[in-house]
This record gives sequence, structure tokens and C-alpha cells, in this order.
Amino acid sequence: MSNRRKNSRGDRLVAPGISRAARQIREARRCLLGTHVNPEGDAIGSLLGLALGLESLGKQAIPLCHNPVPQILRFLPGSERVSGSPPKGEFDIAIALDCDGLARLGDLADLFSSAPILVDIDHHSGGNTFGDIRWVDPEASSVGEMVYVLLRKIGAPLSADIATCLYTAILTDTGRFCYSNTTMLALEASAELVRAGAEPARIAAQVYERKSASALKLLGTALARLQQHDGGRIVTSFLAEQDFARAGSKREDTEGIVDQLRACEGAVVSAVFIQNSPGSWRVSMRSRELVDVAQVALNFGGGGHARAAGYTAEGSFEQVQDRLLGELRRAIKP
Repeated sequence: MSNRRKNSRGDRLVAPGISRAARQIREARRCLLGTHVNPEGDAIGSLLGLALGLESLGKQAIPLCHNPVPQILRFLPGSERVSGSPPKGEFDIAIALDCDGLARLGDLADLFSSAPILVDIDHHSGGNTFGDIRWVDPEASSVGEMVYVLLRKIGAPLSADIATCLYTAILTDTGRFCYSNTTMLALEASAELVRAGAEPARIAAQVYERKSASALKLLGTALARLQQHDGGRIVTSFLAEQDFARAGSKREDTEGIVDQLRACEGAVVSAVFIQNSPGSWRVSMRSRELVDVAQVALNFGGGGHARAAGYTAEGSFEQVQDRLLGELRRAIKP
């Protein structure tokens, strides 16, 4: 029997990290919640799902993020409340969600590090844990799944709004239930969330079928620059600063492009290089089972999951790509 199957939800309900976190959360009244910079579905979905769950128990929950909520996720209940500004007054506990390291909170890192109690809830395996209480479960499909388990642990009722947020988190981090992290537990949690009121067709349409014309133009540019390396096992593309102005698009419009590249027949790993500024690039990677891109990203000071990871690099596009190709060739198993 696999380790994933052995790691039942019952095991997770009594894990030391969640037990300590649940105890402190039950005692707290004013809770600060935060997630990582450049947030995606799991980050915002788990942030809002936990905020709504805590409020159902009579607590005050303040959801924060360094960056605004992406347009495609603004349908989520409570998304308008997410702020990048530190709140006034004291709080009892701070909970960081989906942050592979304290620095991933961006400008909010100092605020969270000053909390009376800091809880780290994450499913990354990069080893960048922090805080007074650390609940890290690399077996979890998403932090949304972990928040679902946590809310059960503390006795919070599942409303349709909470279910919508957490289902979105699981859906996006499993790649529409296509990635290898789509486990039995992820599907069981998703079924419970649908039972509680999440609407799969509506959520999928909101997340995946509302691309702006500018976002599609940007995707077209990236696909037109597709390059195959090592017999097609590695697929790359890039987007320069001027491409965003030409398409009239935003940085958040790059979400999903690297997944499209991985769909290329024969690809084991895909990477897209997105220019932040002259000489600076954000690199996003996706892979299949033959390569652990989290380890590759870690070698460049980044992090992520075994099948989805990223980092920031300095240099020309050619220099940054060549360095990555060298690492990927060493990482791909025969």
C-alpha cells in the first residue's frame, strides 16, 4: 500500500502540527491570515476559505496579500476584502498559508514575524519552514485541502462560500485534477466540498474560460516562441517586457502558459521565462515524473513542488536559459 494511501485523513487530524495549530486557533479572537506574493488559486482560495471558516466560529479574520487578487479569482466570496495594508491594532495569531519561506509574504513578512504566535501551514517540501507552529504536509494536494482538514478539526461548519473557495484551491493546484498530486484524499475532500455547495462547472468556467483577449494574445506570443531541446524532452519559451505592452496584458495573464507548454508531445519538463525588468527573469517550471523541478528551483534559490516550481534569475535570457538547461539535463532521470 502506498504512503499516500496510508496517510489517511484520520492520520492528518491527529498530526502534531495541526493539533497545535487547532488549539491556538480555538483560543484566538483576532486572526491575521496571509499568503504568498503573486498569488494563484490555492493561495487565494485557502486564504478566503480559512477566513470565512474562522468567522463562522465568531472570530475576526483579516486576509492579507502583498499583491492584489488576480482578476480570474475575484469571483471568490470575500475576495474584495483581501488587502496589502497592515491592519491597525493588535492580533492574537498570524497564519501564513502556502508560503515556502517567510520571505514569500513579501512586504508583510515583518508584520507576520512580529506576531505573538506565528503558524506556518504549507505543502511545499523545500525545507523553508518558519514560525512557532509548523504544519507542513508535502503529501497534501494543496493548502486548500489542508484548510479543509483544519476546519473539520476545529468544528467550523462548511458553508457554500467556504466550499467554493476551497474547491477552487484544490482544483487549480491539481491542474483540474490532472496532476500526480490528485490523490484519493484530494478527491474525497472535493466531493465533500461539492456536497457543501461548491459548483464544479461554474468554478471551472470562472477560472479557465474567462481569458481576456490580451491574455490570449500573450499566450499566442509564448506559443509562437516555443523551443524544443534534447529531442523535445525540454520545452521553453519567454516573454519580454515589451510583450506585455504590445498585448495590453498584465503579469497575472501569464498564469497557465507554462502548463500549455508542457502539453507539447514528448515534453518531460517545460519552462517559461518572464522578464521582470532588464536583466531579471521569473522562471516557472512544470514537469512529469522524470524530474523534480522543486529541487532544480532550490538550486537557484527558489522552490515549489516536485511538478511545479519557480525562481528568479539575473542575466540575459540566453544566460538564464542555458543555466537552467544544464540543471534540467542533470535532473532528468534516464
